[in-house]
Amino acid sequence: MDTLGPPQADPSTTTSRKALLLSFENAGYLKPFFALFVDIGIFAGGLTLVLMDGSVWLKILGSALITAGIVRLFLIGHDACHGSFFKSQLLNDIFGRVAFLPSMTAFSLWDVGHNVAHHGFNNLKGRDQVWAPYSKEEFDALPRYRQVLERIYRSGAGWGLYYFLELWWKKLYFATRRQIGASRAKYQWDSVLVTVGMVLWVTLVALVANQTEQSFWLLFVLGVVVPFALWNVIMGFVVFVHHTHPAIAWFQKRQEWQRYRAYLTATVHVKFPFGIDRLMHNIMEHNAHHLNPRIPMYSLRKAQRVLNERFNDQYQAYRMTWQVYRDCVRRCKLYDFADHAWLDFRGQVTARVNLVAAPAG
Repeated sequence: MDTLGPPQADPSTTTSRKALLLSFENAGYLKPFFALFVDIGIFAGGLTLVLMDGSVWLKILGSALITAGIVRLFLIGHDACHGSFFKSQLLNDIFGRVAFLPSMTAFSLWDVGHNVAHHGFNNLKGRDQVWAPYSKEEFDALPRYRQVLERIYRSGAGWGLYYFLELWWKKLYFATRRQIGASRAKYQWDSVLVTVGMVLWVTLVALVANQTEQSFWLLFVLGVVVPFALWNVIMGFVVFVHHTHPAIAWFQKRQEWQRYRAYLTATVHVKFPFGIDRLMHNIMEHNAHHLNPRIPMYSLRKAQRVLNERFNDQYQAYRMTWQVYRDCVRRCKLYDFADHAWLDFRGQVTARVNLVAAPAG
């Protein structure tokens, strides 16, 4: 059992930090449209390779490119939903809806689940639903099948299943009032929109299979099913590592959550090798993103660098290695909200979080 840091504190004011990053907000047209066209090209190029009557290895490469296109287009939609690209909110909304089509993400549902709940109440149990841990008492009260699911989710390899079932299926696609606490016509219309996009995608696959006398099921699996499944795996992993770490606290009481300013400090800056973070539109520069979500993806690296220079000892950061990730998965199963400690499924303490209250101001 360890007590881990850095402290969940904010010795500067929220205002001063945000002011530090204001210059990185950027309302321009060239970069967002260029990024959108490039990523549509990656998606379309991959789909072309899958649909071509050629080598199965080319089809597998195409499937990988489709996956990359879905992920990158989703991240563009994510920024558009934050209003990061344009001064016109209408243009951001249209841009985001287009970018979200391949991932079947309903724009307005993502807005309420991500912008309002996640960014507004980061790591506050009951409001932020992304990888929120159970207490030992909550876990023991779950039905047996749900306990098994939770064990799979937190096994270190269950990210895709978690994202598909707990986030996409329940909250991002035809979500009901019972699931998200609200019902709006736009939620349904955005779900219809992404369904139409998927129908057109599958129809194209079927038409090409018929015209070229290829196996529909081969093209469907490599051109649709595998990329969509891998997209869920990648996003489940990304949201896990952003907000789950033995040094990161979760809260049940809003007053305590505000005192420790978890809405700023309960994020992790994960450094990946081989330029993976750049390939994912810099979303791993997550401290800067949570401090000012209006910073567009192409400015996040510079913003994170400035933040590190001023407040490096106040944010959790680590370089991704297998050993570090395995340790995180091993420790972070359940959470003791009273003592602020991570637990294993038996209820044994694996790590205590070092909380330091932030001064007012």
